[in-house]
Amino acid sequence: MKKIVRFIPNGITVLRIIMSILFVSNILEQFKHGQQKIFSLIALFFCICVSDFIDGYIARKFNCTSTAGAKLDIFADLFFIISSYVILIILRILPLWFLIFMCLKFIEFLCTSNFIKRYDKLSMHPFIFDRLGRIAAVMIFIVPGIACIFNIFTYDNSAYMVNFLLYIILILGLLSSCLRIRKCFKLLS
Repeated sequence: MKKIVRFIPNGITVLRIIMSILFVSNILEQFKHGQQKIFSLIALFFCICVSDFIDGYIARKFNCTSTAGAKLDIFADLFFIISSYVILIILRILPLWFLIFMCLKFIEFLCTSNFIKRYDKLSMHPFIFDRLGRIAAVMIFIVPGIACIFNIFTYDNSAYMVNFLLYIILILGLLSSCLRIRKCFKLLS
């Protein structure tokens, strides 16, 4: 029984990768081929968001967290984000600059996490999170769904609303990066 419970969080995470592929396929069908995929887009997006919360919750609740599971979770998140952003950029729903910013932010996150872990041995988690970074990450995660919903239901104003959200995320991400880099310098001294 314990082995089955240990498999559930990673199984949910793998399922999120599959749902991400379906989400991207539905985006293409909705916006490129004109097929009505509104409800499946919303349902898939909701399931992807819920699965991102549930897998970690179950892993913590049943004490079956692992470094491999944490890395799989980050990979699934990154797969969803990159694949959905790329297709939304190709369809001219999202701007390319934001994908570049996200990639740079992710690289900074990995580098500062590794650096902080090297000097701060108290954390057992493979990644080091900060509050602003978490808020920005959640917002980055929900942008593809919001962009699709806004584009379907408020087409005329969707670009303004989505860009407003992207600039808020940019500011939060830059502040998070400044705080993380400052923490690295403090650990050096």
